[in-house]
Amino acid sequence: MKVVGTFSKVLKKDGYLLFKPEFKDSDFLLDFDCLYHFNFKTKWKIESITKTAKGFLIRLAGVDSFKKAEFLIGEKFALPEGEIFGKSQDLLIGAAVFDKSGKILGKIEAFTPTPAYSLAEMENESGNSEFIPFTENFFELEDGKIILIKKP
Repeated sequence: MKVVGTFSKVLKKDGYLLFKPEFKDSDFLLDFDCLYHFNFKTKWKIESITKTAKGFLIRLAGVDSFKKAEFLIGEKFALPEGEIFGKSQDLLIGAAVFDKSGKILGKIEAFTPTPAYSLAEMENESGNSEFIPFTENFFELEDGKIILIKKP
């Protein structure tokens, strides 16, 4: 399980909560219908989720009052790593980069946005950094691995 965010504030008396995501590019959360409490591994069904300027407005099943909602403030929630792999660039930082044959070429150190795409900063095995466009022309995400198809 990978922590994806924390509930930070009760916004409405009927149990709506503000969810602060862990990642800058967290729109993938809109595609999920449940979250898991990170410590207790309990599954919580999402009844409603809306992106806001400060995070996400979320209503969980069974949380229908201010009193019930305030118990969740400060609690970390997660999703299975296999289900979110590649959905956020932040999740790929620190991951190994492989060539097509399976040899490790290095690891992702950071992403830098450009107007058209992100640049992946990859630290190669000799410790030098390379900047490669993080596009389908150069990278594939396959079976939980980052594969470098070609270098620019």
